[in-house]
Amino acid sequence: MPSTFTSTLLAALAGAVSVAAHGHVTKVTIDGKSYDGFDPTSAPYGTQPDSVTWSNGAKDNGFVLSSALQDPDIICHLDATNAALSAPVAAGGEVSLTWNQWADSHKGPVIDYLADCGGDCSTVDKTTLKWFKIAEMGQLTLGSGGGSVGKFADDVLIEDGLTWKVTIPSTLKAGNYVLRHELIALHEGGTEGKTQMYPQCINLQVTGSGTASPPAGVVGTALYKSTDAGILHNIYNDEALSSPSDYQIPGPALVALGSSAGNSNSNGNAAVSSASSTTAAAAATTASSAVSQATATTASTVVVATSSATAKATATATTKATAAATTSKASAVQTAQPASNSPATTRPKKTCNGRRRRHARQIKNVM
Repeated sequence: MPSTFTSTLLAALAGAVSVAAHGHVTKVTIDGKSYDGFDPTSAPYGTQPDSVTWSNGAKDNGFVLSSALQDPDIICHLDATNAALSAPVAAGGEVSLTWNQWADSHKGPVIDYLADCGGDCSTVDKTTLKWFKIAEMGQLTLGSGGGSVGKFADDVLIEDGLTWKVTIPSTLKAGNYVLRHELIALHEGGTEGKTQMYPQCINLQVTGSGTASPPAGVVGTALYKSTDAGILHNIYNDEALSSPSDYQIPGPALVALGSSAGNSNSNGNAAVSSASSTTAAAAATTASSAVSQATATTASTVVVATSSATAKATATATTKATAAATTSKASAVQTAQPASNSPATTRPKKTCNGRRRRHARQIKNVM
């Protein structure tokens, strides 16, 4: 287990990465059509008349600290204001979100939410939006020890050319929604209030014949607490975990809106675990039924047997039936075992230029 000094040093080095390593969504692509993301680092600042992405005041590509999770800034980022337009997407369709950059030292989960605007998303009060989680991905592999860091969802983002894909549930009823796409950076997450949150919001007009009403959601200021296990988390202490799924992705549970919720990039640990458990239970039930049926058949044959020849034939049938059932059970149980995670790829740690910048509406907390 790494010493307190080692963990503190690693966190400090990671936290010192310049703000240039932070990022924002620079492009949204739906059904082959691309929309420009809002760039908070370039003028003109404020709401753009031709944008589907919400504006925000993170002029240095900054973040919302976990010490401010009950502040409205956590909803769609610092001083966020509504996008003027909405991008059409069919229920069951895919939204691709491309970031301009992301530091590989900023490990953490990627989470996607939707909220029903109940009308025009360009004028909805963001504090009234109720969010339901449609996709998540957390930790994928553990670190190899000595303070090394495992693989997280944001590593997948980097591997995929800084693009994240999320699928809109196919059963969702048509209407106007806001997509809340969020990266969480845990490189200083071992200290309460220092985890960095990067929410990005996009207006969507969902079309299609879906009939599922949005579930009861959670207002943005109630999504998280600074002490939540997935937010107050030391990524340099993987020795305390037994598997990657021990990392608890923060926020409410994934919603159940049919099998389409989520996507290949964002299957959460809990969802994968649930699917594996369901498969294993079904397989075990099938195998158990086969054994019971074979045993019952054997017992009946033994009862009606009246000769040694019949008894011998019955014994042979019993052996074959039991062997077949045992083979079926073993095969079913083997099929139900989840695939193991691939080993983490060791990544060189980035150093920083040591600059400190204050972020909008964060006077007390700096990197």
